[in-house]
Amino acid sequence: MVKIPIKPIVDVAKRATPIVKEYVKKNPTTTISIIGGAGKAGKDFFDNKESRFEKKQTKGKVHYRKIQYLKYHNDILPNLDSYSYIQLNSFKQEVQTYMKQINHEEEKQLAINKPLHTKRITSWYQIKVQIEDKIKTKNYEELLKAYNTSSYESNYFDAKVIDELRSIENNEDVYKYVYLYTEMNMTDIERDFS
Repeated sequence: MVKIPIKPIVDVAKRATPIVKEYVKKNPTTTISIIGGAGKAGKDFFDNKESRFEKKQTKGKVHYRKIQYLKYHNDILPNLDSYSYIQLNSFKQEVQTYMKQINHEEEKQLAINKPLHTKRITSWYQIKVQIEDKIKTKNYEELLKAYNTSSYESNYFDAKVIDELRSIENNEDVYKYVYLYTEMNMTDIERDFS
């Protein structure tokens, strides 16, 4: 019987594994069709993966921050328009807290784990940037609506913010007030709020 050299096959498999994992992450629907078509086998593969994660989660084997990250990524970010100013600020503060926790853990860990912590901080930072940008644009939009329409009532801002904007009589003070909430370009503010 002919002996098949195993070492070259193992080497090829080791080099291909990261490439395959990356492809599966980026193209899950294509992967389903490769694994078992749109049929039961492909669907079962991904369903089993989700159920394993849920079992780990119920046993307390999944870190709280990972659960929160998935919540932000899957539930909160796609629906940023539906939250109020207070809720968005709360989300921003929570994300900043997670980033501080990771930084604190990174300081106490060995240098081996630093790339992992850096990746986590980058992921949380991306979420924070999206929330901050939504806050600025939504603030601008709501303040502009309130400034142009005296009967407009905002579900986004507290009534005090809108009343304070309407009570300002000097245009320069209005610009400063809007800039305080939005940090937008002053020339745009002067153009829109005059």
